[in-house]
Order: sequence, then structure tokens, then C-alpha cells
Amino acid sequence: MSPSAPRITEVAFTKNEGRFLLEWIAYHRSIGVTDFLIYTNDCEDESPALLDRLAEMGIVTHIPNPAQPGEQPQNKALNHAKHHPLVLSADYVLQIDPDEFLCVKTGGGSIGDLIATAPHADIICVQMRFFGDSGLDQLGDGLVIEQLTGASGEGFEENNIVKSVARVGGPFRKITSNHMPGFEPDDGLHPRIFNGGGVEIPSKAYGGKRFRTIPEAYRSMANAQLNHYAVRTFSDYRAKKYRGTAANNDWKLTMDYWRMRNRNEAQDFSIQRRIPGAKRLMAEWLSDPTLAARNQRCFEAYAQILRKSQSLL
Repeated sequence: MSPSAPRITEVAFTKNEGRFLLEWIAYHRSIGVTDFLIYTNDCEDESPALLDRLAEMGIVTHIPNPAQPGEQPQNKALNHAKHHPLVLSADYVLQIDPDEFLCVKTGGGSIGDLIATAPHADIICVQMRFFGDSGLDQLGDGLVIEQLTGASGEGFEENNIVKSVARVGGPFRKITSNHMPGFEPDDGLHPRIFNGGGVEIPSKAYGGKRFRTIPEAYRSMANAQLNHYAVRTFSDYRAKKYRGTAANNDWKLTMDYWRMRNRNEAQDFSIQRRIPGAKRLMAEWLSDPTLAARNQRCFEAYAQILRKSQSLL
């Protein structure tokens, strides 16, 4: 990392996604994430052991986050992360899930290049672009971002959902809120918010309140998008239903959700220029025999979960 590169902490929570974690971590390290704060809850696969080994190797920080009856693993993790030293000492925080990949399309494709498009922003809103199954019944063992290239068209309505790159020290109540940091204008908190095209969004466009969907007039994926592999393939979607959601809203995982999120009307290869860097890191890390064995066990455990969930839906 160069002396001028920002320190960026990625915060995530995960369950039964070990088969996907190494790719997701390596990709985001390759585009400039310096620290990973990852919470796990109630896993049946080997992802906690995988993350423990990555922690021993100095690559991530892993925090067990077991859910008690009635608790939301998502809120529990984000409330804890708010006070964690990796968040407090960062320059920026990125809170995304292991099925979401930040794809920076400006400059060399790093998060620093995205920040440079809006250097005065407290929040850079990055719109989601939904990726579907690309006609596959089931994933192979390769990278998700290499296999799944079918995506929503740029005009797809739900591309207006955003997540954020947020500046630590901005006028927030809680930087680790989902989608966008929490802020309260009545308390004098007025962050400067920019879109994914480097354009500032005036307060009057969103009523001065925190939002989950970007105002229509300010939609832009010119500089960045969040590739959301929300369903992957139908086999993976069944596994997603089997594990449930971190927000305790499992009711939404229906066939309607599948049809809405399984988008293949366009082909999008914009993320693929960063694949070689991710693969180099994965190969470097997997030269550690302990990590390699645990990663393999994640794949094996996920195959078992696929079998358990095949009758769902």
C-alpha cells in the first residue's frame, strides 16, 4: 500500500458462505481494502475455521457472532462494529455482504480511484447491479465473478438500491448502518452525498434523510457499481433459503424474489479486469496448507448443504 492510499475497512456478516469467502476477500484486497472485519453466526460449514486461519495469517479479523433467540445477527454485528478499532482507525468504511462485489470502473479500478472522483464526499452511494445465473444450473468450482456475467440492464428499476463508501469522521450517528450510515438532520448532521458518477446529490433531492434507494435523477453507475450475486444459480438460491437471512426476514425468499433477482438481460464484464489480481492473491494464500485444507472443506460442506436444500422451493 502506498503512503497516500486510504485505509479502508470492509465490514461483513456471514453464515454458511465459506465456499465463497476467499474469492470475495481476495478480490476486495486487490482493489484496496486494507482491513476486513467479518462476523459469523451459527455456521454449519467450515467458514469460521477458514476465517480463523486467515486471521492467523494477518489477512482478516474474525468475530464469532452467535445469534440468541429473537436477535438479528445483522444488527448485532453492525452495532458491535461501530466501536471496533478497525472501524475507528480507518479512513473509509465499506459495509457489504459476501455476495456483493464493489466494481470500480474509473481509473485503475481501485477504491482509491473511486474516492478521487468525489474527494469531498462523506458518502459515495454505489448502486447495485443484479447478476443472474447466466443459464447455469449450478456453479463450478471457479470464481463466481468469472462464471456469472448475465446482469440487469442499466435501466432496471431495482438498480436504484445503494450501499456506501463512507468517510470515517463524517457527520454520522452510526457509520456501520446497512446501505448508508445513519445520520439525523435534526441533530445538525448533514453529510455530503455523491453518486457513482461523481455528482453531489443535493439535500432537497432526498429530503435530507438517509435513503436506501437513490433519487431517480441522480442514478449513475459511470464510475462504480455493486455487483450483487444475490441468487447465483437456483441451487445456490435454495442454499440461501436454507441458511436464512441475517435480518430475520426469511419470508422474502420466494420464487418471486428469485424471478426479480435472477437478471440476465445484459452481459457485463466490467469486473473481470481485476480477476488476475484476485487470483494471484488466492494462489499466494492457498500455498499455506492449513488454509488450503480448510478452504477445501468449505467447498465440501457447501456441497452437503446443496444436497440438504435441494427440496426447498
